[in-house]
Amino acid sequence: MAGLSRESDSTYWRTVVFGLGLLLVLRVGFLLVSPLNLYADEAQYWRWGETLDWGYYSKPPMIAWVIHGVTALMGNGEWAVRLAAPFLHTAGAIFLFLLGRAVYDARTGMYAAFLYALMPAVILSSAVISTDGVLMPFWCAALYALWRLRSGDGRLASAVGLGVAVGAGFLSKYAMLYFIIGIALTLALDRETRRALLSWRGLLALLVAAAIFAPHIAWNAANDFKTVSHTVDNANLGGELFHPDHALTFLADQMGVFGPISLIAFVIGLWAMRKAGGEVKPRDRWLLCFVLPVLVIILVQAVLSRANANWAATAWPAASVLVAAWLIRMAPTGVRWLWASLALHAAIGVMFVTVPLLPASAASQAGFDNELKRTRGWDTAARAVFQKAAEIGATSVLVDEREVWHGLDYYARERTLPLISWRRYGVPKSFSETVAMAPPLDEKVLVVSLHADMRPMMRSDFKTFENAGDIIIPLGKRRNGCALERRFHLYIASGFAPERHDDAWEARHDGLTEFKTPPCPAPKDQ
Repeated sequence: MAGLSRESDSTYWRTVVFGLGLLLVLRVGFLLVSPLNLYADEAQYWRWGETLDWGYYSKPPMIAWVIHGVTALMGNGEWAVRLAAPFLHTAGAIFLFLLGRAVYDARTGMYAAFLYALMPAVILSSAVISTDGVLMPFWCAALYALWRLRSGDGRLASAVGLGVAVGAGFLSKYAMLYFIIGIALTLALDRETRRALLSWRGLLALLVAAAIFAPHIAWNAANDFKTVSHTVDNANLGGELFHPDHALTFLADQMGVFGPISLIAFVIGLWAMRKAGGEVKPRDRWLLCFVLPVLVIILVQAVLSRANANWAATAWPAASVLVAAWLIRMAPTGVRWLWASLALHAAIGVMFVTVPLLPASAASQAGFDNELKRTRGWDTAARAVFQKAAEIGATSVLVDEREVWHGLDYYARERTLPLISWRRYGVPKSFSETVAMAPPLDEKVLVVSLHADMRPMMRSDFKTFENAGDIIIPLGKRRNGCALERRFHLYIASGFAPERHDDAWEARHDGLTEFKTPPCPAPKDQ
């Protein structure tokens, strides 16, 4: 029987390697042919990676390091900036196979790996470079290392591995803090975890993690804790602090993150555990320690203020293992639902791959214009803007939107002319605003404005401010026939001398009607 078990494990392992390898090839192939521009956050991470450091304006350094490592070898094309993403998620799926095999069996590990690799959020995240994508393999590796430590396997190696994974996870995204909360719960609920961690092995893991993360803390201390403060600002806990409707939105969003069948199976599994009472398997309870705290914390955040769908992403690796185990126990019906979930996710993956490859007009008619507009037209805009700047002999280009700054920054990366983002609040509120306007950059400024409501204030910051036409970047058509476009209003400005924008500003500038943008006309009846 032992020989049969080893042979079965080997079969599941080969299936995982083949399936994940095929997915990896397809995902890399998509990156090579994708027409999508980098969106603003990706361009920002690329810019950070041009200068290696222990921290950056709003994020820990790992994503910039990863991009730097790839682009140093492969160049700065969009595909190279994003290339690490599918490899990182593949590594995460492999660690989940190992975790599922160690906690339950190889069959569970196989399904867990595929549930994760085909999760809608992972399908999307494999086509872009994001902090979630960089965090996930370290989160999954930490789960596996902690379980091995709990089980007494590879004591020294597991302790060091846990420390490395946790430390690198914190360098990827502060959401790794949820893992520490999970550890605290397992210490309270699981005797084997207490025995493993309240020992020299746990101390070693802690020291390794602290040694890896300490340079980032030192960098923050030397830079006014700007990364930490930006993370706190994201919570947006000002104003009215009760929005119960946001809870429903958050839960609905998780269907798009984890997948509808997987999420329903998870909820049913929780209900079954509640009915089981004291008969709950310790392994199930252990994994739930790394799922429920994340969901509860982000749900509370959603009710108090807001929560993006991806903020709960770290709940779903352990949940993938749990759902696989629960549905296998319900065989044969549960296994059929497993396959149904994988098939649905594969279909979603085909759609995600197909839509971006369609012509802009076809994608817009299919209803994806809003989702794709952030990743189209930046290369065209960069050429048009800097060509105009050269024609007028500008000393700098000034924009009024961080997304525009990052788009132009990447696609005009060979420029020699300074690109500056206007500080609407007088002090930097984003990485794009860190460069201040100063002589001689204010001699002849090409102002590239996207926001009509900000132009009067921008105008008040200059001694001269002359209309220089428009740049219109077509992005397709909406379903109602209205043109989908990115329209920049251009001005030639000089003499930067910002006023104090006080409460009387609106009264002084309410006559500047020339800055209003006409609405798109309704389509005519055919």
